[in-house]
Amino acid sequence: MVLKEDRIGQTWLVPRRVIDFIPENHICYFIANLVGELDFKKIDQKYRHTLGEAAYSRRMLLRLVIMASIDGIFSSRKIARLAEENLVYMYLSGMDKPDFRTICRFKIECASQIEEAFKMTVKIAKKWKLVQLNHIAIDGTKIKASASQNNLINQEEIETIRRILKRGNRNRRGRRQDSRR
Repeated sequence: MVLKEDRIGQTWLVPRRVIDFIPENHICYFIANLVGELDFKKIDQKYRHTLGEAAYSRRMLLRLVIMASIDGIFSSRKIARLAEENLVYMYLSGMDKPDFRTICRFKIECASQIEEAFKMTVKIAKKWKLVQLNHIAIDGTKIKASASQNNLINQEEIETIRRILKRGNRNRRGRRQDSRR
C-alpha cells in the first residue's frame, strides 16, 4: 500500500481561490445572489463622505448575518470568528474580517433591512420549493408556522422571523449587562 505524503504547510505555485473549495450547490451562492438584488443606496448614503476609517459594506454584513442564521448562529462573536476561519463565511465576506462589535451594531442599526431580506429569502425559498415552513426549529425548539403554498408570507411567519431576529439581539444585550457588573 502506498502512503500519501503529509502536505500541511505546502505552498502552491498558483494560489487557489476560496470559491474553489465550496461545492457548486452550496446555499451561500443563493445568499450572495439574494443580497445582490437588494437596494442599499439609502443605507450606503449614511457612510459615504464621512470622516474616519472606511465602513464595511452593508451587503457583506447582511450576507454574513443571513448565512449565520441559516446555520443557527446568532452570536456576533461567533459570526466574526467564522469570517476568519470558515471558507463559506470568508467567501461571503470577501475575505474581510469585521469584528463582533461591527456585526452587532449592524444587526441593531439595520434591523428593518435584515427583516426585509429574511422575508425575501423565505418568499424565494418557498417559490423554488426549497423549504416548507411547517415549523422552524432552533436548538430543538419547534415553533409552528402556517405554510401556504403561495409566495405570500403571512403575519405568523413574519412574527416568527421577528422572534428569531430578536433572539440574537437579546443574547447581545444580556451579555453586555452581565459584563457591566
